[in-house]
Amino acid sequence: MSLTELLLATQDPSKNSQAEAQIRSAEQASADQYFTALAQELANNDKPVIARQLAGLLLKNGLAAKDSARDRELKQRWASLPAPSRNLVKEATTSALISQHVDVGKASAQVLAKIGAIEIPLNEWAGLVPLLLQHVTNNDARARQIALVCLGYLCEDLVLIQEDGSQIQDEIANNILTAVVQGMRDADNSTKLEATRAFYHAVVLAQKNFRSENERNFIMTVVKEVCEAQVPEVQIAAFECLVQIATEYYDFLMPYMNTIGPLTWNTIKSSPEKVAIPAMEFWSTVCDEELFLMELVAAGQAQGRAPHNLIQQALQFLIPLLTETLTKQQSEDDDDTWNLAMAAGTCLGLVAQVVGDACVDIVLTFVQANFQHPDWKYREAAMLAYGSIMEGPTSEKMRPMLQSSFNPLVMALQDQSVAVRDTIAWTLGRIAQFHPTIVPVKQLTPLLCEKLRDVPRVSANICWNVQVLAEAQTDAVGAGQFPDTAALSEFFTALATALLEVVARPDADERQLRMAGYNALSVLVSKAGNDCLPHMSALTQEMLKHLNLSFKNVDRECELQGFICGVLTALVSRLRGEVAPVADKVMEEALKVITAYQQVRGGAQVLQEEALLLIAALANAVGAQFERFMPHFAPHLSAGLQNYDEVQVCLMTTGIVGDLCRALEGKIMTYCDTILNILYNNLQNTAVDRKIKAAIMTCFGDLALAIGGEFEKYLVPVVQMLREASSTRLADGPADNEEWVEYLNTLREGVLEAYSGIIHGLKDSGKLHLFKEHVNTVLTFVKDITEDKSASDSVMKACIDVVGDMVMVFQTELTAHVGTAPFLGQLVQFAARSQDPRLQQNAQWLQGMLQKFGAM
Repeated sequence: MSLTELLLATQDPSKNSQAEAQIRSAEQASADQYFTALAQELANNDKPVIARQLAGLLLKNGLAAKDSARDRELKQRWASLPAPSRNLVKEATTSALISQHVDVGKASAQVLAKIGAIEIPLNEWAGLVPLLLQHVTNNDARARQIALVCLGYLCEDLVLIQEDGSQIQDEIANNILTAVVQGMRDADNSTKLEATRAFYHAVVLAQKNFRSENERNFIMTVVKEVCEAQVPEVQIAAFECLVQIATEYYDFLMPYMNTIGPLTWNTIKSSPEKVAIPAMEFWSTVCDEELFLMELVAAGQAQGRAPHNLIQQALQFLIPLLTETLTKQQSEDDDDTWNLAMAAGTCLGLVAQVVGDACVDIVLTFVQANFQHPDWKYREAAMLAYGSIMEGPTSEKMRPMLQSSFNPLVMALQDQSVAVRDTIAWTLGRIAQFHPTIVPVKQLTPLLCEKLRDVPRVSANICWNVQVLAEAQTDAVGAGQFPDTAALSEFFTALATALLEVVARPDADERQLRMAGYNALSVLVSKAGNDCLPHMSALTQEMLKHLNLSFKNVDRECELQGFICGVLTALVSRLRGEVAPVADKVMEEALKVITAYQQVRGGAQVLQEEALLLIAALANAVGAQFERFMPHFAPHLSAGLQNYDEVQVCLMTTGIVGDLCRALEGKIMTYCDTILNILYNNLQNTAVDRKIKAAIMTCFGDLALAIGGEFEKYLVPVVQMLREASSTRLADGPADNEEWVEYLNTLREGVLEAYSGIIHGLKDSGKLHLFKEHVNTVLTFVKDITEDKSASDSVMKACIDVVGDMVMVFQTELTAHVGTAPFLGQLVQFAARSQDPRLQQNAQWLQGMLQKFGAM
């Protein structure tokens, strides 16, 4: 069968499996021949268009992948091909780019972009961008368009590469921008559209151009011209570019706002909704940037940057426009389709966060004028505007209006318009969320119980109200602590009963009402006062009935079972030891959820997240009594630890090892060999997500603390892995990458916590001498951290803890060795400067330990 026949066979259901297998086999046999054959197929004008398209798709998929590890492999494979083969592929694909068949051209554009994304950062294939620039000046409109499509794909990839820390040469970025901007001024609208779409990505690479006032002025003039084009698709793309400019170059916007302001406002007022929405998005983006800068300034990290107060300056024009736009709802039916009124509400909420009290009076004028308007659109707009400004303004500013409006708001829950009732319910939730001290809980709660019977759309928002009120109850109480009584205590049984009625409603599948009901019930339980505990045992029995009955309806994600497990997790966590009489039943039902989940997933050894959390809560609640469940749970634990493809579940399972260690203590030893072998394998496997590897470090400390002296047999391999992890440096990852810094700090904290666990575990069993040879390793690690400015407060706290632990157990033997090492003083000084009282307390403790044993 020829390559053409094979490609066409992939589209035939009766032949596709065999054809795809043959193609994979050819790829594995010789990547060189595979690439050249596909490229020749793509470039051959005599071949069927569909075969040429498929050849392009396979080429593209052979050059890049979504999975980062696989993507690196494919790039390395391309780079290792003989130069003549790579040149043949590039020449063939380039010739196919301007094929008379548009689909073939687009397939070629994707291939060229992927090759460019590999070679341009390595300063190879310098001719690609000039070649595309040549096509952009072609007399043939089709050639111009396809070259711009290719530039768009290429820029999209180059932006991602730049974000990962690689630098794209200014000359390349400039050439791309030149080509794209030229295309934006093309008389042909299709060419203009493709150029504008490419500009969206290209502008991110144009930092040098934006620093030049003349070039910046020219760019902004062109963008404005395209925003004013009379073709909606072009305008949409142009306003999206304006949004991108606001994100990337906020600092340069001020001189252009006298032009951009009226341009966007007129567009929002008079253009079709699909054009007006991205124009509105521009202002939301400016809000986002100003909020971000405000946070940086507050944290002392602005490095000379500051908000230009663009929103504050535009307030008198912007707010009336936003409130007017809120009235443009087309229908009372809420189908969740993003529309202009929604965009206006989102923007108004962001404006309120930026300017705070300054927006209140202007918005309230609109609210008061339309609160009782005969047209439901205006009543709903008034409520939406009111709810939108709850986050940002102070409670002092809002208090008079909130107190006077509360009764009218509650009365308006009887409005004949479902859209108005829905928005009022949302607004009441926003009031409770951001101004909880103003809410008259005793007056409101009985009404909420009643309105839970409203249509699903309204009832779901009332459920959220209950959730918000419940969350506010324990805000002033420490983590894991609960007040003897709380604001909702007297309503606990009424609310729980009403929520149970909600989840049992025949229409509870609408508007995700059932989920909202179970979520509210879960929060109500988890945040309740201790005086509600006597009601929780009966509620646990009721939830077990719900879970048992739920197996009649099992979907692919076991969603319903997950909601119920969430409530049971909250109940078990609150009841603690009092859950013992039903512990067996809870465990049985949780395991049934996991089994059902595996069945609907085709027998795969996967774990259902909420069931896993329930089992962890049960282990924490019953402690050593959980041992009787381990023979049933251990196989699932192993499956979860080995299922690294599902990162979140594997992370959770790794964390549950710590819960089991604290519950079972020394009895976990029976399962240690299995657990540690899986953890070792995960650490050595390059396909395992690094977040999982960081979590494993903490696991080592938990296991050491639990089994004490028995950890001796694991000490050497574990310390070796901790040493390897601690050798990871900031420079090993991409530059200026927040995710890398966060991972590195998580990894360091895990390693330090592991060392602390090992030290305490060995000390308690009289085997501390085994750790002596590793003390220098720990001290060197701590010293390196104190010299790294990227170390977080939590990492520094862990450093203080582990040094304090070692000083406490080795005493003068260690302090004589350490002497007055500068890094010890740096630790203490760092903590003294910190705003975290716990960190300061720990540093004082360490300083006391060092002084006691003669090091300071």
